[in-house]
Amino acid sequence: MRLRTALPVLTAATLLLASCGQSYDDIVKECRQVLVERPEGETGKPAACSDVKEDDYGVIAASAAMERLGWTDENGRFSEEKMLEDAARK
Repeated sequence: MRLRTALPVLTAATLLLASCGQSYDDIVKECRQVLVERPEGETGKPAACSDVKEDDYGVIAASAAMERLGWTDENGRFSEEKMLEDAARK
């Protein structure tokens, strides 16, 4: 199959798949939620995160860990102050 004739078929297949499934943003949000709520000590990449790109998964996992530790502010951003308070308690 030539590339010229394959492109319309690939584009149609891509559009069909995109309309049937979740958006990437929804997949990322679900993955993050699973990581935040999973039991302590559970490791490995959850099934909900299987479609998340590896680079994105690392960032999401780190963000979820910071939230679980209580190191985020009311807007979900990392708070160095909260991290230092937590370290002082230990």
